[in-house]
Amino acid sequence: MTLPDDPPGSVDGHTPSPVRELWSDDNYRNFWVAQILFWGVNGTLRFVFIWLIVTLTDWPSAEGLIGIALGLPALLLSVPAGAWSDRVNRQKFIRQWTLVTGALFAAFAIVVGTGGATPILAGVAAIFIGVSTSLISPSTSAIVPTLVPGRLLMNATALQNGGGQAAQFTGLVLGGGAIALFGNAAGFALLAAMCAASAALMAKVDIEHTPPTEPARMRVLASEIVAGTKYGLGRDPMRTLLLLALALGTSFSAMQITIPRVVEEDYGLGSGAAGLLLGTFGVGMLISSTLIASRREMRHGRNVSLFVGVGLGMGQFLLSLAPNYGVSIAVMIAWGINAGIAIASHRTLLQRETSPEMMGRVMGLMTLGFAGGLPFGALAQSLLAPAVGPVMTMRIVGIATMCITIPLTWRRSFYTR
Repeated sequence: MTLPDDPPGSVDGHTPSPVRELWSDDNYRNFWVAQILFWGVNGTLRFVFIWLIVTLTDWPSAEGLIGIALGLPALLLSVPAGAWSDRVNRQKFIRQWTLVTGALFAAFAIVVGTGGATPILAGVAAIFIGVSTSLISPSTSAIVPTLVPGRLLMNATALQNGGGQAAQFTGLVLGGGAIALFGNAAGFALLAAMCAASAALMAKVDIEHTPPTEPARMRVLASEIVAGTKYGLGRDPMRTLLLLALALGTSFSAMQITIPRVVEEDYGLGSGAAGLLLGTFGVGMLISSTLIASRREMRHGRNVSLFVGVGLGMGQFLLSLAPNYGVSIAVMIAWGINAGIAIASHRTLLQRETSPEMMGRVMGLMTLGFAGGLPFGALAQSLLAPAVGPVMTMRIVGIATMCITIPLTWRRSFYTR
């Protein structure tokens, strides 16, 4: 179901603010809360797995390998999951797989709590959880245009981003605190509880679904995957936006994997401090996303050129120069403010350029970039960290990111949109 085309509550020419209009819709509000919980799970799971590995082994490449285990399913499954999303009732699909994800977290929390966790078992658990989250992610993005009218798409996207980052911040702080107080098993148990709450709220969301005219045979699904890939990569600005998603996913992943080791080795602090540092990125993103959600329109192409093209890699480069934990906090907040603008404009521009029947497949390609970038970021970390250390790893990744994103975005046909 969607909000009406005409804004409700107009009296004597007065139109309610976009945020109030969205929040007044029970359907969108239930979805929003359900999805910020899932975003919190998706953002925090990397931290709880990586911190577990940090406590299980001193091998510096181990964090990168667990990152590959978490991200490889997204690399393989995001596009098929997006194509399947165009065929099913997305509300039911999201709810069912969120429950599966919660059950996997609960089972692994028992393994960790009973002392049975090893690096190999952690890798196996990461693969299974990576599969379940990869199946969900394309649907969470593709569902938004079916819930809101086009004039509110930017605002709904900004609210989803801001709420998701706030949830990641809260989840990281709570997860780091739970680990510090009760051990690694508590972090996984917390994520299981968040999945259960998300699934319960998603059950209240009412979404219209039109069954596909053709049967959902694998042969038909394969042809739809090919058609969606050609559609997304065959034209600009969609092709550029999807390539930028891969750059975003790779760069952020390298940072998220590296930060816990930096906090432990360079700052001499524990899991709570590491979770807080990663979470402050979400504080900055929440600030800018909230401001964007109240605006009527923005120059999205220009925003992507500035805040993705330059700001994405620059933030990681500056973070590598931070001399202490306090300065790192300040840099992460500023970088998060940059990212809130970057991702809101990136997703809004991509969704506006996509036809409704292709939305799931294009969002699958976007997820392939964001989540599928994790193995590439993890590979970079596992190769660079043993050779040059975690701080220099972030510096190199930041410079390399700018070398890729600036040429992609600083083209007149792109930044004038």
